[in-house]
Amino acid sequence: MSLTITPIADCKAVLGMSQYLRGYQLQPGSADYPSGGYVIPGSLATGTSVTGSFEGEFAYGAWETASNAAGSLYGLSFIPASGSFGTIPGPSTTLIMLVTLGPVQAAAGIPLGLSAVSAASTKIGVTTGGLITVTVANTLSPGNFVYLQSFTAGGALNGEIVQVATASTTQFTAYQGTQANIAAATADITGTFQLVQAATGNLLTTGASATITNLVATAANAGTSPSTVTVTCANTFSAGQFVVIQGVTTATTLNGQILQIATASASQFTAKWRGTTIATAADTGTAKLLVTAGGAPVTLGATATATNSAATASSAGTAGVATITATNAFVPGNIVSIQSMVLGSVLDGGIFGVISTGLTGSAFEFNGKMASITSGADTGTATLLVTGTPTSAPTVAPGTDLSACSWFIEILTSGE
Repeated sequence: MSLTITPIADCKAVLGMSQYLRGYQLQPGSADYPSGGYVIPGSLATGTSVTGSFEGEFAYGAWETASNAAGSLYGLSFIPASGSFGTIPGPSTTLIMLVTLGPVQAAAGIPLGLSAVSAASTKIGVTTGGLITVTVANTLSPGNFVYLQSFTAGGALNGEIVQVATASTTQFTAYQGTQANIAAATADITGTFQLVQAATGNLLTTGASATITNLVATAANAGTSPSTVTVTCANTFSAGQFVVIQGVTTATTLNGQILQIATASASQFTAKWRGTTIATAADTGTAKLLVTAGGAPVTLGATATATNSAATASSAGTAGVATITATNAFVPGNIVSIQSMVLGSVLDGGIFGVISTGLTGSAFEFNGKMASITSGADTGTATLLVTGTPTSAPTVAPGTDLSACSWFIEILTSGE
């Protein structure tokens, strides 16, 4: 599918010797919004993912005049070629159409949540190094973050949030370095995924990147303290921000891990994580900031204070289930960061999705890779992950399904 541009009958004004103001309807296809926006051509150029043209030889700009209900949630910007804005203004043979999110979808403080549930998987595999391969129909793109659930053979993956490394229409891969191996291509017909997002079109993605040069992690002491990882890298991160680790070649169990930064300097940062000891060693890889549309760094929202914790252990084919007693207003699909637990210290540093089972105003549950915790009094916090403030125009993510949207626009052109 593609963006279809259709002239509106009898909606053309002659403005001069060869200038015209024409009206069009714009109708996107299904999930085809491209990186960088749609390129609408005139008669002298070829468009990208567009059926139709603005009919003239040149365009000076365009603007929206009306939209249907779905389209009203978004904003449109039309960008001529950069050469149009020289000392002598000039026209363009193409217009780039950018679709931006409205305040409802891109404001600061929106809790991260989950999209609709995918189709069911057919196979699951995890190779040495934690590379997951899920065979499932999808429209994912590399860089997307997805929440895994309902797997049987790959039950240990349930509740994990992973970043897509590669994707085709029939499968995707991702790194989750701490998982036990599952035989490649094991049948699993129950697994599904959901995109992690703040709203439709506002997906969780990555921003600023820091190159890793060294890694070291201390051991966890069950019931008293979690592991702490120290990442050496030149960076501009701040305490409380979230990063994802990828491309590590020595301490590979960190690949795919989402970490909440505890302390940061210009040369390193520290974070709690649910892993084991890592001997200090030179390494490579990246730590990339988690952001939403407009480069808004993911930050912290409402906090629930724990009074009790309990958990069943995960295994290769079984998801762990943690129960936290805490007054809360969470809803299924909220993403929370667990910190400062004592009895449940094995959960510290984890990023989890709240599930509907066991959810009340005084307790909540989540799945994930974890050791058993005997129910008992505890302290610590569960804090919502929310959007920060956008630093640039919050354009929708590539692949966003805008097919329900329709817009009327006018384009100022010259030539027939």
